[in-house]
Amino acid sequence: MKNNILIVLVLLALGAGAIWYVNQSGQPTANDAEQTTAASTPAPVSDLQGSSENVTADGVREITIEGSEFKFSLNALTFTSGQPVRLVFKNTGKMPHDWVVDELDVRTKVIEGGKEDIIEFTPDKAGTYEYYCSVGKHREMGMKGMLIVE
Repeated sequence: MKNNILIVLVLLALGAGAIWYVNQSGQPTANDAEQTTAASTPAPVSDLQGSSENVTADGVREITIEGSEFKFSLNALTFTSGQPVRLVFKNTGKMPHDWVVDELDVRTKVIEGGKEDIIEFTPDKAGTYEYYCSVGKHREMGMKGMLIVE
């Protein structure tokens, strides 16, 4: 039952992302010309509340995710296997938090509110993994999300 719910949540997140992508692609904006000429400054891939994402000129995916009591700013992330990632974790809460993915052996430091930690890794195993805060019972209280490596 728990696995079925998890699968449904992942599918819903993927569906919402696909709908967003289809709605955004093909809708030119006034900034398109600026972004095309400003090759040295990566254009944002997404700008979600509490999160941001860029791809650098050398192909490193930079993503910012915020954590607070007891949630992350993103419930799901999708990465490409073999693409380097620079993850900035910002603790916007008052309690200490971290960001952990056991199966990929990646984790930030446990940081106090108002601080951030940056980690770099290259996901190399396709699959779906849970990321979470390892402090106390934060994970059980809902501070977790899904990381998909394609």
